[in-house]
Amino acid sequence: MNVHRFESFDAYADAIFDADARVFLLGARDGGWGVGHLDVDGIDVQHGVAAVPNLCEGVGWPSHLTLLLSQPSPSPTWLNGVPFDQESLGVLAPGRGFVFRAAGPNEWITIAVPMGSALFAGGTVMAQTLRQWARVADIVRTDRLQLAALREAALLSMAPACPPAIGRRLLEQRLSDLIASRAPASRCKGRPGSPMPLLCETALTVFRKQGQAVDVDGLCKGLRISERSLRDFSQACFGMAPGHYLCLRKLHDVYLDLAKNAGPRMSVADCFLLHGYPYSTYAAARYRALFLETPSETRHRRGQPGCPT
Repeated sequence: MNVHRFESFDAYADAIFDADARVFLLGARDGGWGVGHLDVDGIDVQHGVAAVPNLCEGVGWPSHLTLLLSQPSPSPTWLNGVPFDQESLGVLAPGRGFVFRAAGPNEWITIAVPMGSALFAGGTVMAQTLRQWARVADIVRTDRLQLAALREAALLSMAPACPPAIGRRLLEQRLSDLIASRAPASRCKGRPGSPMPLLCETALTVFRKQGQAVDVDGLCKGLRISERSLRDFSQACFGMAPGHYLCLRKLHDVYLDLAKNAGPRMSVADCFLLHGYPYSTYAAARYRALFLETPSETRHRRGQPGCPT
């Protein structure tokens, strides 16, 4: 299986098969996006490549339990504000929201197991664990050697010379070995708080419901936390203050509108104002630093080869 390359990070997000995802750039785009997808006898395996810092807001594939394997190097990555390391396995529960962030170039692998699979049936440790994972969207601790073996099995299953049935058996065996050797969940001491995965999922719900009207006060009310707690949550989950992240979202909305749907009579300044981002020299400079082109250049790319569709 070959990794298909995309010049647009929007096309990259659309190609992510096991999640309803939207990608936000945290560094200038350079066209270094790629996704490969293969059905391995009923188990969907993907291999993704992102060449720049980015953040992905997504909702897990409703019919599948998706496991996310992210290389902890060369760039740090996080799922719902929890950092990946050599013992981290990301679990994306069906229909649950999640936030994946990478501080630089990153490669990831997802293994999506259908909920109707026989792996979920019965009283085995593997079945009980998978059913438990299907209720969360977070990182679980595992044995690093077994995690590396699962990652290698995923890559082998996507090789052209590997028969799908053998690839599936290899994935199931490595997953079974990983679950059997997983580290017990640590219990946090101290004052209990809202779980980070729940806050992330709630924040994504607020974004969807309030759309362009969302502001810091709306996030506080939607999450039912104080502004101080919101700052801590936003820094952990999104890597920046809530106001800065809302501005980043607005810039991406401007980009999407200019690249896809901006009316012929709408000026660039009007498009910025439509999304609640006052147009200025500073705004244009931020836009160019992020998208490597001016707003006018984005507008003129409409309908040209390579522009988002």
